[in-house]
Amino acid sequence: MVVAERLSRPVDVRPAEALRRYARPVENAVVEVESSYGIRVPFARTATAIATCQLSEGSRDLLRGLLRTGRTRFFPGGGIGIEYGSLLKTAVRPEYLAGHVRETVAHLRDADVDLLIVPGMSGYPVGAVYAIAAELPAVLLKKQKLSAAPDALYPPGSFVIPSYTGDGDVVISADHDAVVDILAVVLERRLKEQPDVPNPFVAIRAAGADDIIDKATMAHAITESAPLFCQTALAGAVSRYRVESGDRRPIEARVDVVSWVTPLIKAYNAPDEHLRHHFGITPFAGVWVTSVHLDPCAIGVAGAGVLAFADFSAS
Repeated sequence: MVVAERLSRPVDVRPAEALRRYARPVENAVVEVESSYGIRVPFARTATAIATCQLSEGSRDLLRGLLRTGRTRFFPGGGIGIEYGSLLKTAVRPEYLAGHVRETVAHLRDADVDLLIVPGMSGYPVGAVYAIAAELPAVLLKKQKLSAAPDALYPPGSFVIPSYTGDGDVVISADHDAVVDILAVVLERRLKEQPDVPNPFVAIRAAGADDIIDKATMAHAITESAPLFCQTALAGAVSRYRVESGDRRPIEARVDVVSWVTPLIKAYNAPDEHLRHHFGITPFAGVWVTSVHLDPCAIGVAGAGVLAFADFSAS
């Protein structure tokens, strides 16, 4: 996207009927797991299985925490899934997350990422941890219920997606003022690296960060929508930069989503193939889930096998 010579203007808004809508497919297949050794590793033996598996140290710690604190269940808006709130939403456990966060930071730095884009309430905790550990600004997208009012307006780049918990359609939007401020800081840093270039060009690299990538629906929506809300914000960022710096050169700037990072990815839904096909992005994930099982609660994990969750129901 190109930012030309123009003054700051009010933020454009869009009526609800003009928003992009994304459908979230529901998983309905229930997979039974045989309990014989070699097909399912009982929780009591998962420590040994994880210690000898092919995962990185950070992914091993993450898997240990997931099996101890989580379970599988049915979600009204998404079908069969993994309940991992005690690991990634409602608690912070350094013994399980720190190694994965360090590995994610290394990936973000290798990809030369300038900012993170994090969706909804569920992605906030881990997205904020990634951002602080990597010393990157993060745009935490706001989630709100879709208004029934015909005259309701939403910022550019907003989109509608069904709630995974079955609460109906929600609107995901960016905080325009926060995006302007973040992009102005990145612009200033990049333009200082080009003091003698008469027509500087700034390519800003963004990465999406979420608590899980299931079918890549949210990742797809954000990868498409981020350039839209960033395009509006870039105009304000350039204007702010000019006021603060006095730099009057014609400036071209663009924001691209170049990566996705997440603790968990449902590999059996092939979201990695989806993101590669549509955007050329191979996501970075701590644990690649190959299957989800309800009875008993277990998951298949690439490089580790089919492992059971802890059952503390009797305690």
